[in-house]
Amino acid sequence: MHQVPDETLADMLPVAKKVALALGPQNYNILQNNGRLAHQEVDHVHFHIIPKDEAGGLGIKWTTKQPSQDELKELCSSLVEKISKL
Repeated sequence: MHQVPDETLADMLPVAKKVALALGPQNYNILQNNGRLAHQEVDHVHFHIIPKDEAGGLGIKWTTKQPSQDELKELCSSLVEKISKL
């Protein structure tokens, strides 16, 4: 994140907020990891929006899913539509 220009960073959190609103969880964490010791697995800046259930808390591990390309396309279309209305 320290390599991203400040003006770009200023645009990133409002986008994360819109995605969180479009996903619709009542409770969630927004997480951004920097470096392997901080659990960064992908070498670019990105944010995780982690919906929280009754268990709560901030866990670094969560259950991953293996959606099909069709499911991902459907989710993408739904999010784009919802974000465009914000």
